[in-house]
Amino acid sequence: MKVQTSRFGEIEVPDESRIEFPEGVVGLPDCRSFVLFDCGEDGVFKWLQSVDRPDVAFVICEARLIVSDYEVEVGENVLELLKLDSPDQALVCLILCIPPDPREMTANLLGPLIFNVEARLGMQAVLVNPAYSTRHRVFRPDDQGAQVVEGG
Repeated sequence: MKVQTSRFGEIEVPDESRIEFPEGVVGLPDCRSFVLFDCGEDGVFKWLQSVDRPDVAFVICEARLIVSDYEVEVGENVLELLKLDSPDQALVCLILCIPPDPREMTANLLGPLIFNVEARLGMQAVLVNPAYSTRHRVFRPDDQGAQVVEGG
């Protein structure tokens, strides 16, 4: 399948990378069809690119990589919409905001993306949880990365 994008021009992606969002995403109800592809070679970050609008794309990653104990409560209506038998079949991802200094990257914990990968369905949930933020820091402010030190 060929998809027109504003960032990458026309790209070729496998048909099975297409994911339908029956309700669109928050603020973009007209964006209902997306493709998912790797952002880099490590596969940690992915692009969620709208098929409906070439200018709409998000960098996402699995929620457990950012917050190991992240929980999203879903109702029966979400399970039905995504054709899930149980919540543990869902893949939960977070939309990332990556500023010029990637050390200041944030994740939206209040608007997770929930996927049924097998059925190729997705939705964006809207959570109300005072423990979560739309700008959760991915890296601690004091996290300077790995250091090389001389051993004894």
